[in-house]
Amino acid sequence: MKKIVSNLLACFFILFSTAQVQAQQVIDSLVGPESVLKVGDKIFVSNMRGGFISELSADGKFIRKHFQKTVLHSPRGLAAMNNTIYVTDTSRVVGFNVNSGEQIFELPIPAATFLNDLCTAGQNELAVSDSRSGNISLINPSNKSIQFLGSIAGANGVTYNDETNQLFACGVGLQMNGQGKLFVKDLTKTDTLFTELQNSPIGFFDGIELMDDDHLIVDDWSHNERI
Repeated sequence: MKKIVSNLLACFFILFSTAQVQAQQVIDSLVGPESVLKVGDKIFVSNMRGGFISELSADGKFIRKHFQKTVLHSPRGLAAMNNTIYVTDTSRVVGFNVNSGEQIFELPIPAATFLNDLCTAGQNELAVSDSRSGNISLINPSNKSIQFLGSIAGANGVTYNDETNQLFACGVGLQMNGQGKLFVKDLTKTDTLFTELQNSPIGFFDGIELMDDDHLIVDDWSHNERI
């Protein structure tokens, strides 16, 4: 990676207009917003402390404040695949029909107690992190299989590069000590090793996204800015 930019959002949710970058809008009445996911012209937000997912329009107006029809415990990471919104919920991954909000999927992750981020990995699989154990797994919603990929200290954000078949992950450090680093794993290999990125910064890393083949963007709770 040539450049890593950290610390975008921590305690509040700001919706940036895609049509006009300089315009921004603060969305009120969310309850502990954790993850934001854009699906078509809609935006989904997990409310970690409220136990629900909100559905908003592209201009930041609520379509359904409570998108899903069943109660969640502590929804965090979000991902969309095959007309389904998936969310991590403490020890399980739950899926909802993107149109109706009906629950259509549930998969408990053995021994997981703090599932955090979630991302698509290819056409039919999802990568999920458990911050307490540090484990990162690959799940297939079609057959409910679970494959252990490896562990990093305080595993948190995950993101996938379709072109290179690489999974990137960031952590908050051992026992959440703020000494987390950035890692990568080649999913074409069968080992369970994540490789630390060369010259990885150290921080309390939360979300991570791939901007292009050479750039990651990461938010870091321990620094105001790092470039």
